[in-house]
Amino acid sequence: MSYVHVTRTPGAGLADYRKVVHELGTEPIAGQVSTHVGVVDGALVVVDLWETRADADRFAAERLFPAFERAEFRLHEATDVIAFEPVVDAVPA
Repeated sequence: MSYVHVTRTPGAGLADYRKVVHELGTEPIAGQVSTHVGVVDGALVVVDLWETRADADRFAAERLFPAFERAEFRLHEATDVIAFEPVVDAVPA
């Protein structure tokens, strides 16, 4: 089942995102279907769609959190995370 992960980090921006992406490198991310990034009301918003929750968890533990450390990026204490397995993957137009 697919898995959606949304992170909203106040005070972070696209420069922070790019630093972390640089640290992730170019190796493909197993199980990641898509990523959507933007800044809304002064907060970095990242929406990821994964094939499974296990893929997202493995990526976070093995690649994302180490990339945060290398980029010297710290999540703001007010960071919001919403994650869920959707009941419906697509709604017909």
